[in-house]
Amino acid sequence: MSNIILQHFNGNLRPLDKASIANIKEYAKRIGADYELVTGRPFRKHLTDPCQKVYMIDEKWDEYDDVLMLDIDMFATKNCPNVFEAIGCGLYNPIQQRLHERLAQTSKGIRTAPYWGGAIYKFSKFRRQTLRYGLGGNEDWMENFNQPYHYEDEGIIHHLASTANLMFTRDDIMDPRWCYDNYLPNPAGAFMIHVRTKIAPQGPKRKKYENYMGLVKQGIL
Repeated sequence: MSNIILQHFNGNLRPLDKASIANIKEYAKRIGADYELVTGRPFRKHLTDPCQKVYMIDEKWDEYDDVLMLDIDMFATKNCPNVFEAIGCGLYNPIQQRLHERLAQTSKGIRTAPYWGGAIYKFSKFRRQTLRYGLGGNEDWMENFNQPYHYEDEGIIHHLASTANLMFTRDDIMDPRWCYDNYLPNPAGAFMIHVRTKIAPQGPKRKKYENYMGLVKQGIL
C-alpha cells in the first residue's frame, strides 16, 4: 500500500509555512508515506489559491492508494498515529455543519452529499476517481466558489460529490482530533493541530507563529 501527504502553497514561504512543511515531512517519513509540496496553481489557474487543493484528486496521484491534503498551517503532534489507518475523509465539526446547511439552502449545494472542512482531506483512489467524474466540459459552476473565504475548495469538492451522487455517512467524518484548533482545551490530546490566530475560543488573537512556538514549548509539537 502506497500513500502520500500533500500540502499546497502559492507564493513565498513564511516561517510558519516552513515549520509546517518540516513537521509534516518528518511525520510522513515516520509513517512510511511519501510527501510533496504542491506549488503554484496546478488545478485551475484562474481559481483562488485554496481551490488548488482540489488538485489532490488529479490522475497524477493515481499510483497512490490514499492521498492526504493538509493546509500549510497544520502540524502533527509528537504522538500522532498513522492517519492512513484512521476512519473518515475530512472534518465535519459544527462550523462545517453550518456552512453545509447554508450551502444546501441555495441551488449550489445538496444536504445529503458530503461536505468537509478544507484543512484536511483524505481520499482513497476510488473516491478521487469518483469525484473526478464531475470535472471537464463547462466548469462555469466553479465561479460560485472562486472568491476568498466563500467555500472555495470546500464548495468545489461538495459540488463534485453531489454530481457523483455520493451520500454523506458517519464513516466519511474524521475524529476531530485530526484537525484540532490550537485554542481548544487539551491540545496535547490532539493528533494534528490546526494553528490559528486565536489563543482561546473567544480570543484574544496573536500571530500564528507565536501560537505555534507555544505548542513547541509545551512539548506538543
